[in-house]
Amino acid sequence: MLARRPCHRIIAMLLAGCILSVRLLARDHPESERSHASEFQPSGFATVSAYGVNEVTGGAGGAVIEVRTSQELREALERRDIKDKAAQHNRPRIVKVVSDIDLGELANEPGGEEIKNVGKVQVRSHTTIFAPDEGATIRSGIIDVHGAHNVIIRNLKFRDLWEHDPSGKYDRYGWDYVRITNAGKEFSHHIWVDHCDFGKCYDGQLDIVHGSDLVTVSWCRFSGDERGPHNKSILIGHSSNEAAADIDRGKLNVTLHHNYFENIIDRAPRVRFGNVHAYNNLVVGAEKATISVAGAVTLVENCFYQDTFIATSFSHGEDRVSKGKGGTVCIVNSRNFQPRTVIKVDPDMDPVEVENNFKGNVERKELVFNAPTGWKWENRHELPYAYNADPVEDVLELVKRGAGAGRSTSTD
Repeated sequence: MLARRPCHRIIAMLLAGCILSVRLLARDHPESERSHASEFQPSGFATVSAYGVNEVTGGAGGAVIEVRTSQELREALERRDIKDKAAQHNRPRIVKVVSDIDLGELANEPGGEEIKNVGKVQVRSHTTIFAPDEGATIRSGIIDVHGAHNVIIRNLKFRDLWEHDPSGKYDRYGWDYVRITNAGKEFSHHIWVDHCDFGKCYDGQLDIVHGSDLVTVSWCRFSGDERGPHNKSILIGHSSNEAAADIDRGKLNVTLHHNYFENIIDRAPRVRFGNVHAYNNLVVGAEKATISVAGAVTLVENCFYQDTFIATSFSHGEDRVSKGKGGTVCIVNSRNFQPRTVIKVDPDMDPVEVENNFKGNVERKELVFNAPTGWKWENRHELPYAYNADPVEDVLELVKRGAGAGRSTSTD
């Protein structure tokens, strides 16, 4: 049985537009640094009115259900207690994770050589999944936002989904901690991932693919560990082939702000076809960070890179400018501090990528975002939402202190 508890104070705050009214544990911050970090209101593309949704509110107004086990989490997120299919997708629900959960107990995904049991849960629309206080850890499993809309994921840690691949390719298993994707013709949209902590895993820490749209990722931490850097952090757009292009063009509008990428190899993020607004992100220690290819448009605004070999690029791998698969990068008020030097460059690396490291190929006044499908963008020279970017000189301290799970506390 799932434990249902009416939490009137939480619901009241949800109706005000947020799961919980929270503030950073940063009492020594001056007000200018705390102003944006302490609001915990959705920002970016997830707030754009489209597809019949005004903005992301998650499970606002729904029942608050506490979960402690993998089975309870699966039943709550997939609405297995509701028999009516329409109600499963339309009834709002707040899922409160009150203890660490091992999804491997479900064993409903193919296991590996070392990790024998892997679990997956699918999230229905109009759902908030969060942990209070210091957060909770989801182990050995996948949170699959599968053709759902209006979903909030907050204050969770993701661990134990990595094993060594002797081939070095890491393409045998499709293990992603959070996967935002479609379910046939139903694509995911209005998704907000906030204050989560993603550890090393086999494949992607967070994938936004297959025509997903209007996604915001804020104040999250993506990192490797003592076993080495994590390989692939965020993928936006699953492929550059024509079949993928037919699905993804006009979609994949994503905002990434105040995220902390530490000890990674690639994808902070890698994007194809879509529009990405990356502002106030911090990348410390990466081989290849922000990659915008296959016609994607990426605005890098007030971001801070340190110890990074390729900070930004618009030509990469098979998606090269020379093959007609380059993208667009516009860099505004960002900094590339102490860039990593590599004595011997990989001969397979596109020379354009190296030569144009941290060099945009369009000025801000000339930047035009890709046209969306399914909603109207009046002026594609500007973002379709209001936002406040912190000064780039504040990003290093501000994001290190505020990003990740357990960095917020309830005010109720």
